[in-house]
Amino acid sequence: MSLLLRIILFVVAVAAAVLCLHVDVNLLKNGLSETSFTEVVQESILFIIVVIHLVRARKDSAMRQCNVLIAGFFLAMLIRELDAVFDLVRHGSWVWFALVASIVTIAYALRKPSQVAQQLIAYARQPSYGVMVAGLLTILIFSRLFGMSILWQSILQEGYARIVKNMVEEGVELFGYILCLGASVNLLSARASS
Repeated sequence: MSLLLRIILFVVAVAAAVLCLHVDVNLLKNGLSETSFTEVVQESILFIIVVIHLVRARKDSAMRQCNVLIAGFFLAMLIRELDAVFDLVRHGSWVWFALVASIVTIAYALRKPSQVAQQLIAYARQPSYGVMVAGLLTILIFSRLFGMSILWQSILQEGYARIVKNMVEEGVELFGYILCLGASVNLLSARASS
């Protein structure tokens, strides 16, 4: 895939993130609930990332444990995003499902610890690694800090509306997921061409 095409796809993906927010706020008027269009897109992106890394694990034995670890990490994130579904089983039960997914993938990967270390070092040398790290920092740190209620209550004061905070936090989170997806797709296409 050419560099120009990758850039165009990234631009479209980022614009789609903002479009998701518009659909939720202006068309569906759902206040970015657990079943919002934005949430469904986030969950879909996570699922695609998991599948990409499982496919890579199957096809690339030289990076198998690394890809299983990455898939397991994103599977745990997907389970967390699906907490409303797991609440139907029992409130907070997502933790146990995520824990099982994490233990299974870590146990699989650590059967050969020296290979895992070498593979993680090799992954960190990939051009897409920086994009993946930027996406994870965006999701796990920046979106949480930028979406803090106290910040938005201070900014908006009497005009505070939780929907504004939610829209900002979910929009930033979706952007981070798009970065992680882009890094995963880039890794997939780079490995396919090599």
